[in-house]
Amino acid sequence: MRMPRLDHPGARHHVMNRGAGRRTIFPDAESRQTFLDLLADLSGRFHVRVHGYAIMPNHYHLLVESGSGHLGRAMGHLGRTYSRWLNQEVGTDGPVFRGRYKNRVVGTDDYWRHLLAYVHLNPVRVGLSSPSDAHWTSHGAYVGAAARPAWLHTEELQQLFGSQQAYEAYYQAVYEGRQPPPPDFDPDRLWKSKSTGTVAIPQPSDDTFAVADALEEVCRVTGHTLEQVLEKPMGRSGNALQWVAAWWMSRGRGIPHRRIAGAMGLDHSGVSQRIRRVERRLATDAQLAAWARALRAM
Repeated sequence: MRMPRLDHPGARHHVMNRGAGRRTIFPDAESRQTFLDLLADLSGRFHVRVHGYAIMPNHYHLLVESGSGHLGRAMGHLGRTYSRWLNQEVGTDGPVFRGRYKNRVVGTDDYWRHLLAYVHLNPVRVGLSSPSDAHWTSHGAYVGAAARPAWLHTEELQQLFGSQQAYEAYYQAVYEGRQPPPPDFDPDRLWKSKSTGTVAIPQPSDDTFAVADALEEVCRVTGHTLEQVLEKPMGRSGNALQWVAAWWMSRGRGIPHRRIAGAMGLDHSGVSQRIRRVERRLATDAQLAAWARALRAM
């Protein structure tokens, strides 16, 4: 049984994940920019504020704030969407990440400040960049060496440091080993399963996230609202939107029929019937075929 995540509205998190089998998951600039583009989308979709990041060849680190306590849903969406993109790009199939993301709730300002420097120094420690030129981290936005993207929130940590110069001095001191970490900061235990924090909020299952994503995709492709997709049909003609939603959740997302039934207010046989209707009519119904092609292309 999975342990519940520690999260609550306004919580600050150190989030990280690595490639399955320590494989390279960010092989080039395009893959890293794609991940940043997906990261940018989290603010509007899930009310997640990104305060800092570092993208390494086989893992990533994020400093994020959970505005509404929905970190699990946000990170689930990020991981699934990037995994689909990478698998399509390199022609592979299967898991991209080692498992669920790791997160540690940050309880103090000292920890939060030190974490920013630690994360920004990740590529420096392994020789990928110099301290003054940390590629694929948010360091440049904090020191004015790169434009700050609109989705990156630097104000809070800049205020905690007091000035850009104070941040640069702290960063350099950490790099040179002159700045000790806070007592509760242990880099050797960051990837362990234990997470720090005081409030435990039960998280929905991964199936719940997948159902929400699949229904959103059907709405986007068909141009109809969720209410129209889930509407119970009147008469014998049926609701083709409901058919394609059941079909996509099963065939495109691999969601169990019992979860589809619960989400759509159907029984198990009703789900199977709607899936079979789509598959029987794909060759003759131009509208269903167009929706199916668009969903598969996603």
